[in-house]
Amino acid sequence: MINIRLYFTHYDVESELDLKDKNVVIIDVLRTSTTMITGLANGAKEIIPTEDAASAGTIGRNSEGQSLLCGERNGKIIEGFNLGNSVREYTADKVANKNLIFCTTNGTPALMKSKFARNCFVLSFANMKRVVDYLYKMHEDFIILCSGRNGEFSLEDTVCAGMLIYMLEKKNAGDEFSLTDAARGALKLYSSYKKNLLEMLNESEHGKYLVGLSFGDDLVECAKVDTCSCLPVMRNGVIKLIESFESDPKLTMKKVAQSNTK
Repeated sequence: MINIRLYFTHYDVESELDLKDKNVVIIDVLRTSTTMITGLANGAKEIIPTEDAASAGTIGRNSEGQSLLCGERNGKIIEGFNLGNSVREYTADKVANKNLIFCTTNGTPALMKSKFARNCFVLSFANMKRVVDYLYKMHEDFIILCSGRNGEFSLEDTVCAGMLIYMLEKKNAGDEFSLTDAARGALKLYSSYKKNLLEMLNESEHGKYLVGLSFGDDLVECAKVDTCSCLPVMRNGVIKLIESFESDPKLTMKKVAQSNTK
């Protein structure tokens, strides 16, 4: 039996300790998850999520020119930062071999809530299959943490969560899942929108807001499914592709332990 729990917003997690030693999947479709995945796919070394713009600036100043300050407040690039949160900004010529210091309105707070998790994965539509495959092999309970929007329910994050559950159930034919009501609701919501994810993004509150800021093209990018096979993992406050952690003995031990419990 695989237990799947879902939180609609990071505000629903009272303390970082609530997620300590748990397996957590972070979702912020518009746009932090998608942007981070894109940045790593285009050669960024690592991503450091931060509490606020001041913390990001401090880390950036100490990086000897190897870092880019990235992020937004209310959808707009933070003054003095190198990049905003638009997927289209994170091209290889800008981010390859760089450390990305991130601060966003909803995505990075969700990541900070997960800093004590045993495993923390970053998910969007862009890397759905890779995350599904990994969770299938892991075969353990996990929590889905939707970033939400300013403490409120987010349509796009919940639909993405529902797709994750749907794909796992489809892959795990014959296995049993125990879903919380929130997780079951996400699954039902995905069934309503699965035929046109872009339409869903355009209908969403945050999608409409981004269109108003002239970021409509970002919605097109964020609606694409399985555009890359990246699996970003956060450990010790740093997000890297899982391949970058393969030489870490602790990660190797986790993989062995997981294989023995199946």
